[in-house]
Amino acid sequence: MTDLYADKIEIALRTYINDHQGSLTREQAISTILENWFASHGYLPQQQEGLRPEELDASNDD
Repeated sequence: MTDLYADKIEIALRTYINDHQGSLTREQAISTILENWFASHGYLPQQQEGLRPEELDASNDD
């Protein structure tokens, strides 16, 4: 990978992490990006939308 290409990827990765309020580690961000790309290109099944574990509480126990 060229330095120019690596710089562009690094900037995009940092921006992605910042857009998620810095709640992702570098490894988590890369994993999320790859998972989303693979799913959107048919390499992984699409995930169903739902509540994140931290959003679950007794009020949504149905």
